[in-house]
Amino acid sequence: AGPDIARAASRLMLGRGSPRDLGQIRDGLAAATTARRLLAGAAGGLGLPLSLRDLEARLGGVPESVGDTLARALVEDPPHQRRDGGFVREGFRSDLDEAIALRDDSRRVMANLEARYIEDTGIKTLRVRHNNILGYFIETTALNAKPLTSEPLSQTFRHRQTMANAVRFTSAELEETEGRIAHAAERALAIEQDVFGDLAAAVAASEQTLVSLAGALAELDCFAALAELAEREGYVRPTIDTGTAFEIQGGRHPVVEQALRAAKSGPF
Repeated sequence: AGPDIARAASRLMLGRGSPRDLGQIRDGLAAATTARRLLAGAAGGLGLPLSLRDLEARLGGVPESVGDTLARALVEDPPHQRRDGGFVREGFRSDLDEAIALRDDSRRVMANLEARYIEDTGIKTLRVRHNNILGYFIETTALNAKPLTSEPLSQTFRHRQTMANAVRFTSAELEETEGRIAHAAERALAIEQDVFGDLAAAVAASEQTLVSLAGALAELDCFAALAELAEREGYVRPTIDTGTAFEIQGGRHPVVEQALRAAKSGPF
């Protein structure tokens, strides 16, 4: 079954929509774009019956920006629920990508920070570590700690704890990064909810044209099904004259014909 654009738009308008509904509209708009292109290519559109020319116009009623934004924003198979996130495509929002990277790859983030601190200080034994009591901290051997307690590095690195063989420090950047990691999951989810709200608002602004487009797709689907049936069964439009006699030549009854075929009772 194809995407039910009208139902998805209605659910979003009523505040009961989901990422899956946005995906239904995205897929429906993509199908409408393809169908319109095919119709326009039929003898430049001039060879189409009037009813199909009308459908072609209705299929293009929704602003292209809506479909384009939905395609860029949503993952291929959006989830049913919005509350858990996971429906925004990577690259759509840089702040979301950053929050997810912090949430899912904090080890890499801290390793990059450690590498930069080693380069800035020249202390090869410097490490960014973590425990459940202190959280994240910067540690180096006692022999190499002096540069961190002297100008200008002491402006960046603040002494935190002295051990028998090691000295621990912190920095404003480390504390900020630790806070961002701690809140990354919450922030990522909040950003996704904002994205959902923006997309739902864009759909709501095009509700009437979406409903018209959904009707056009349904009619086109019906026409296509009848055309396929006519092609397969050899149905043709009858030639009707202006006489008053009721005389049918070479007539066929589709329903009876199919029933007799199923019962293997011969031609009708």
